[in-house]
Amino acid sequence: MTHVRGHEVVPESVLRRRKTLAEVKEKREEILAAQRVKRSNKPAAGVLFKKAAAFVKDYRQKFASGTRLARESKKLRRIGTTDVEAKLVLVIRHKAGKNLDSKTKKILHVLKLYEMHTAAFVKATPATTKMLHLASPGIVFGEPSLKTVRDLIQKRGFATVQKKRVALTDNRVIEEQLGNKGMVCLEDLINEIHTVGPNFREANQLLLPFKLNPPRTRIKRDHSKDKEEQEDVNELIERMN
Repeated sequence: MTHVRGHEVVPESVLRRRKTLAEVKEKREEILAAQRVKRSNKPAAGVLFKKAAAFVKDYRQKFASGTRLARESKKLRRIGTTDVEAKLVLVIRHKAGKNLDSKTKKILHVLKLYEMHTAAFVKATPATTKMLHLASPGIVFGEPSLKTVRDLIQKRGFATVQKKRVALTDNRVIEEQLGNKGMVCLEDLINEIHTVGPNFREANQLLLPFKLNPPRTRIKRDHSKDKEEQEDVNELIERMN
């Protein structure tokens, strides 16, 4: 091997060989990188099994939900809802959204029960009675006593005034919002709600959903069983208020 001015002269054949090896190495690296990406994107067998199990669980839940809704609708058609009296119903939500079907969620949004452990008053009509039975997996409902109505409004009663959440501790708030309906104090509001008076809708719209504490014991919620086996809303409110 010769030298030119102190530098080693590399034969052309050696240079070509080095270039070829470098190209081969570069292509090999590209192939290996592509294979690594492909392996990283491919789910493991356990993941595939979990996805399949999730699909089966989702299908079973939808099937069970559809069966329940059909059964409830059939039962309501059989017993009829036209004889429902215009009385007060207290509805308490006790389940999170992930455990409910889409129709039940929609009914809860209509009732403004957006969160767990919230409650609201509803006037019992054929339409609301049907809604409550269809949404029964996520709620407990029943007729509240005067004491329950008073305790809820006095302790947890809030209203929205000028987009602000305001506690109903000042009679001026009630007079400003419902004075034109003949309600000027808290006792007027309580009486209108409990008796389902002529201005019940306006009075109930003033109230925000009641935020309750989680109960310490399990809630009995099967409305398809006898009344004795259901949770009494008055006792439940005492545990959650």
